[in-house]
Amino acid sequence: MTPKCSVLVVTLSLRFTAAAQQADWVPIEVQLEQPYVAFQEAARLAANSRAQLRPVRSAIERERDEKINQCRDARKHSQRAQSTARKELKEINGSASRDTDSMAARRETLHVQIADLEHAIRNSAIECDHLIPAAFEVKLAKLHLIEHWPKRRDEIARRIEDGRARKRKHGDIDDIGYRRIVKQPEEDIAVGQQAAQQMTSSGLMPSPLQDLDIQHYVRELAGKIAESSDLKVPLHVTVIDSPNIAPITLPGGFLYIPFGLIRAAETEAQLAGVMSREIARIASRHGTRASKRSFMSKLFVPAAQVTTGLFTGGFSNAGTYYGVNYGLQGLGTLVDRALVEPVEKYQKEADQLGVQYAWKAGFDPYGFIAFLDSLAKDQSVSRVPTVFRPEEKLGERLLNEFTEIEYLPHKESYRSDSVEFQKIKEALQ
Repeated sequence: MTPKCSVLVVTLSLRFTAAAQQADWVPIEVQLEQPYVAFQEAARLAANSRAQLRPVRSAIERERDEKINQCRDARKHSQRAQSTARKELKEINGSASRDTDSMAARRETLHVQIADLEHAIRNSAIECDHLIPAAFEVKLAKLHLIEHWPKRRDEIARRIEDGRARKRKHGDIDDIGYRRIVKQPEEDIAVGQQAAQQMTSSGLMPSPLQDLDIQHYVRELAGKIAESSDLKVPLHVTVIDSPNIAPITLPGGFLYIPFGLIRAAETEAQLAGVMSREIARIASRHGTRASKRSFMSKLFVPAAQVTTGLFTGGFSNAGTYYGVNYGLQGLGTLVDRALVEPVEKYQKEADQLGVQYAWKAGFDPYGFIAFLDSLAKDQSVSRVPTVFRPEEKLGERLLNEFTEIEYLPHKESYRSDSVEFQKIKEALQ
């Protein structure tokens, strides 16, 4: 943080701390250190105006932009150094047909330099384009909640009191499992079968994880959620041998869970929250509803250019067509983009229904939000883009999640974790 930003933040902190002693709310800077799940109550204490929040938001955005610019300058420096090294190699090659001992030694040194610089350029691309923006998006999302959640919560309370809670879209939560949210879901089965077969035969799909206990546990968990959902097609769940965290969801009831997702979740409710959302996408036919042309052509034409080596988790193995971005996001994100164009209504619907299904199944409805918390705490924030596309606004998405949870009738107890889940996690370490 620059000296000017530090002074600004300290000044703001002192101002808000003094105000907090007079009014019963938590200083903004303190709230920004809280997990997302805490904002259901914490944000309620902060009746801040946009004028109060604007300096804090400006300071965060300014620091973000400075860090991104510094990162890009470092990347350009590495690119220039690499260009210089390649130029020297060219000069060596043009000076003689064979290397002398000194030329060979210099060539070896340049090879090492170029390889190191290539690694640095790839890492800086990830940092500049993903890690830094993701880290600051977390803070901006919390500011969004501080600004909008208190008012939204009051509106929800009025709607519930006025008997209007069920008038929202998919507000008929007492009919989950009996309501009809889409027409002819069985038409997706053949599409999903064909996609799964081609992805497997082409080598794009990672192999199933060779652990029957883990496979059984995940299928049982998915089945419990499916029974509490609007899913009208059989669900086929497979744990795949991949360190990525983005599930691969195909039309017609085909769900692939990478072991990296299980390992990233801290509790059973977090895993259930992610899986509930994916089941919601299948139940609501997002893939076939959103596709304007054949799913097969949208996925397999570009995917054919990607090597299967990317599933090792290393960026160097990603196909050149997608480069670093594909290695970072994984196959699950490519499938998402092939199936569903970035349409906000599908994103919002999947989040809403996912919360409902987790709640109906008896799991803590904050599971998915808590999962995002666990990602935000992890220093390897490169996994965040597997959950959020760059064009999606985290703050608004969290606000919508909070909204749906607030509408749901509270239950005396929720399932947050289990011994079985922790044993599965331990087996994956």
